[in-house]
Amino acid sequence: MVNGIGGALYIGSQFGPGPRDGLMTGVHLRTGISMRLVRTVVEVTVLAIGWLLGGIFGVGTVAYALLIGPLTQFFLRWMVVDLTPARPATGQVPVVEPAR
Repeated sequence: MVNGIGGALYIGSQFGPGPRDGLMTGVHLRTGISMRLVRTVVEVTVLAIGWLLGGIFGVGTVAYALLIGPLTQFFLRWMVVDLTPARPATGQVPVVEPAR
């Protein structure tokens, strides 16, 4: 659960996701498939490749692969930083001077 919160925190900060999270967010934006499904497919694929290469896994590895996507998507709703520029209270659009 802590890893899901952590993933949501650094994705939501919008400083740039890591490799797996970048793949997850990119596929989600391009296809509209839910992030939880994309991340679960990525993690299960990585688990399978690791096993085919001779690695071992246990219950914790399988639980992580199946739960990190849903947990990250669940916590992301509270962790996204809004980067929309603030408008002045007067309703006027701010004037931006051209660069010289």
